[in-house]
Amino acid sequence: MSELYLVRHAQASFGTANYDQLSDLGHQQSRWLGDYMGMRGLKFDTLVVGDMVRHHETMNGICAGMDIDGSSRLVLPGLNEYNFIAMIDSYKVTNGDDPMFQAIADNPKDNRHHFRLLRKVLSLWTQDKIEDLPESWGEFKARVLDAQQQIKAMADSGNRILAIGSGGSISAFVGAVLGIPDENIFDLNLQYKNTAFSHFFFNEKKMNLTGFNSIPHLDTNEMKQHITYG
Repeated sequence: MSELYLVRHAQASFGTANYDQLSDLGHQQSRWLGDYMGMRGLKFDTLVVGDMVRHHETMNGICAGMDIDGSSRLVLPGLNEYNFIAMIDSYKVTNGDDPMFQAIADNPKDNRHHFRLLRKVLSLWTQDKIEDLPESWGEFKARVLDAQQQIKAMADSGNRILAIGSGGSISAFVGAVLGIPDENIFDLNLQYKNTAFSHFFFNEKKMNLTGFNSIPHLDTNEMKQHITYG
């Protein structure tokens, strides 16, 4: 059986003009995960990323921590995130009176309001109740499943793959493996931590999830202050 370590990118730059880059803490989280993997003696036969900047930067930090050359990597856009900005903008056109928008305006740095709004919009998205989007739920799910199939096709006895994706794509990936209903997939998404990994054993026909949302590199009293979700 082959192994897959599927990692959510490190903390991105929430609240800045360009979200698609790591924060200073995000760069450090990536390095800490690489340090942990190096300490564990893990070696990877293939490196896989989505084509977002934060995916590549996370892989760079992990490889630096492991002291390996990570320049050779396979890019699978199926691991990219959904466009949550377009989703919320479209929802706002017909639901601008939703009290959550005022709560966000009053407390822009309180992430709880952002997550509550996102959870509501994601639920509507999976029901095809939000229009004029660059990508439907069905299209998003299809590209995640395509990335999953491409990874399964890499199965070779004993090989190990490290992949970097986003919270939404990883949740859809895990949901497909476990057969989770669409309306429940984003319950996984909104609890997924930065640089957490899910672990799978797989062959060309089947994947088994053996670990979910793991952060052993941050799971101490000293490091828990560096656990983030965005």
